[in-house]
This record gives sequence, structure tokens and C-alpha cells, in this order.
Amino acid sequence: MQLSSWLGLTVAFVVGLILTAQSHVGVHAAGVTLLVMLVPVTVGVFVAAFRQGVGSWKAALVTAAALAFTLLKFFL
Repeated sequence: MQLSSWLGLTVAFVVGLILTAQSHVGVHAAGVTLLVMLVPVTVGVFVAAFRQGVGSWKAALVTAAALAFTLLKFFL
């Protein structure tokens, strides 16, 4: 996987987390929607990465941390 794929997912997670922290209900809902859509996409990217080669392990680790933080935020 290319470095830009991992970084793009990480930036999208950060934007989603920032949006969910906002008090306006519409902005908060947009952040939740973004994060909900990103979870299956990120899982798909990880599956493809393990089949084709991860590329940058550091970038993949940062993306995995963003995914884990997002899942923990919503389930705990």
C-alpha cells in the first residue's frame, strides 16, 4: 500500500474525531457518519495490505492506532 493511503485514512480519522467533538448537532452527526464509514474501509485496506504488502509499517501502525482509538471512543 502506498504511504498516501495510510496517511489519508489517518487524516480522515482525525477530522472525524474533531467533528464529533463539536457541539453543533449537525457537525457532530457528520463526524459520526464519517467515522462509521471509515471503519469498514480501513478494515478493507488492512486486508488488501496484508495480501499485497503493507508498504510503510509506521504509517500502517499510526492508522491502526487511529482506528483503535475511534473504536474505543465509541464502545467504552
